Amino acid sequence: MWKYYFRCALDFIGLRQPVEYYNKRKRLEFEYQTLKLWFSYDLNVPEIIRKNSFDLHLSIIEGRTLHKIFTESNDIDMDLVIKLINDLNYRHHLAFKYNEPKLCHVDANLRNIVYSNNKIFHIDFEMGREYETIGMWAQREISKLLISLLNNIPVSERDNVVRLFCNIYEHNSVINSLIKSKHKKIKLNRYKDSGSDNYSLVTL
Repeated sequence: MWKYYFRCALDFIGLRQPVEYYNKRKRLEFEYQTLKLWFSYDLNVPEIIRKNSFDLHLSIIEGRTLHKIFTESNDIDMDLVIKLINDLNYRHHLAFKYNEPKLCHVDANLRNIVYSNNKIFHIDFEMGREYETIGMWAQREISKLLISLLNNIPVSERDNVVRLFCNIYEHNSVINSLIKSKHKKIKLNRYKDSGSDNYSLVTL
């Protein structure tokens, strides 16, 4: 309970916070507005059934998360990877063109992306930083998506997926800014964790 009051106090004094630190009502309103925005651009999200002060009721997406699809198969579906990257590229194009940072899905881990009827649906919009630029929103989505994707596919396919991403994703300024962020240098680095190869964005 004290966390709720603490977050309310931060709101009251006007301290900038990530969306995930908002109080429940404000976080719900953020997700509600984001879903409405995506729906207005004909992007695939759950439909809003009803909303009250503390709850948001959404339609159920019948399908499988990309996490299940990629972890339960020994073979990677490259057509699905291409579809995923094209989805990212298209939304970022809209975000920059219409100045809509919320079209970037900051919490784009594979558990929050559902494949249903040959379409990619995004769920769970409770992360973001409303005070940041569109470029930063785009960088955060790319980081979350690539790390989640590369950590859940066969090691032998990781380099192919990275090359595929670089060939499809068109917003070079975002990639360049991502590389230069933090200490002006970030690289995609392979490291070992508990004996298995993973990918992570490592600050130099």
